[in-house]
Amino acid sequence: MYKRLITAHFIVLFFVVSADYAHSAGFALMQQGTGPMGQGNAFVAQADDPSAVFFNPAGISQLEGSQAYLGSTIIAPRLKYNGPGNQNEKTVAKIFVTPQVYLTQQVSPQIYFGFGVFSPFGLGTYWDGNWEGRYLATCSSLETVNLNPNMVYKKGNLAVSVGFNAMKADLMLKKKILLVLPNSEKMPDGESKLTDDTWGYGYNLGLLYHVNDSWQLGLSYRSKIKLSFDDGNADFDVPAPLKSVFPDTKGKGDLDLPPSLTAGISFKPDNKWTLEFNVAWTGWSTYDEIKIKFKDPVNGQYSSVQPKKWEDVFSYRFGIRYRMSDRYTFRAGYIFDKAPVPDSTLDPQLPDGDRHIYTAGLDWKIWDKTVLGVAYNFIYGEERHKDNEIMPYLPEHLRANGDYKQRIHSVGLSLHYRF
Repeated sequence: MYKRLITAHFIVLFFVVSADYAHSAGFALMQQGTGPMGQGNAFVAQADDPSAVFFNPAGISQLEGSQAYLGSTIIAPRLKYNGPGNQNEKTVAKIFVTPQVYLTQQVSPQIYFGFGVFSPFGLGTYWDGNWEGRYLATCSSLETVNLNPNMVYKKGNLAVSVGFNAMKADLMLKKKILLVLPNSEKMPDGESKLTDDTWGYGYNLGLLYHVNDSWQLGLSYRSKIKLSFDDGNADFDVPAPLKSVFPDTKGKGDLDLPPSLTAGISFKPDNKWTLEFNVAWTGWSTYDEIKIKFKDPVNGQYSSVQPKKWEDVFSYRFGIRYRMSDRYTFRAGYIFDKAPVPDSTLDPQLPDGDRHIYTAGLDWKIWDKTVLGVAYNFIYGEERHKDNEIMPYLPEHLRANGDYKQRIHSVGLSLHYRF
């Protein structure tokens, strides 16, 4: 019982990812440009600024000459927990910043090139070290940087694109370890810290069809990216008598980032208004389980498997763009994101609920070739209730069962320059 109790409390977190600051269902980051961000990320059929590199690279075919785009999203997330009795907690208040850089080049009337650097997935969940769920999670961090070159071919009203993705990922996970002596005497908490970094690779495809001056259709696909964490460091802060039971060692495990497919249609009734609707599918069923192998036995075990059983989900996005004048453009939108996390595996790393996202943005043409963009998003996460068998060996009051609410504020800034 002693070994089983301790092992269950630290192994469950190894290479698990969560996302208190993720903006889309799961731990995907969709806020990759102020234009799309302001209009509910409904952009796959317009795709008419350099952030098309992320949303639909086929749209680069609409950009003349050379163009550059520098952007950043400032994210302020908060997660609240209400447990039995008076168990009320909040995640530690932190600000996160995710940058975007896009470059586009028209090579000929038919050939275009685009390159992007952005962070498509990420997390940052920080609970107080003494909260009731500290044996499930205290700190979870995933940082990604994706390098994404694209080539576009345009023939008449149709443009198609193909791109390559090279993604760098850095992972850090911390949690407390419940230490109990064989005589049931409780010791001070131990702590595990798990870190690793790796590269993963994938591809993306895009299509844009200009029906007429009023209608456009867009389609964008991004492949699964496999992250193989083969050289992880598992470090344990425990009393000296237990160092032989919890040796610092190596560990490895895989994380499959999901594929996605987005389809959209845009309608431009006149020279001022543009409306767009998108449907996006994300294949979160790739996140089926976490399997970890250790180089040395930790509390007598070389490996562990934790089911996740996430589900494929759809997101629905609607946006409007209104050109108030030659210098100012206003945007607004709404997104509904379905949560991929089932009740059976819900945990405080990502107690993700269905999300309602309200967006607004403004473009200001400050000079003839320069546009300054700003956007704001408010994410309202529906309440999720946790009452499952994760960590069944823990006392009831330490399982972090209860209600979780998520709220996220984010502001995007960008500078778009046409050479």
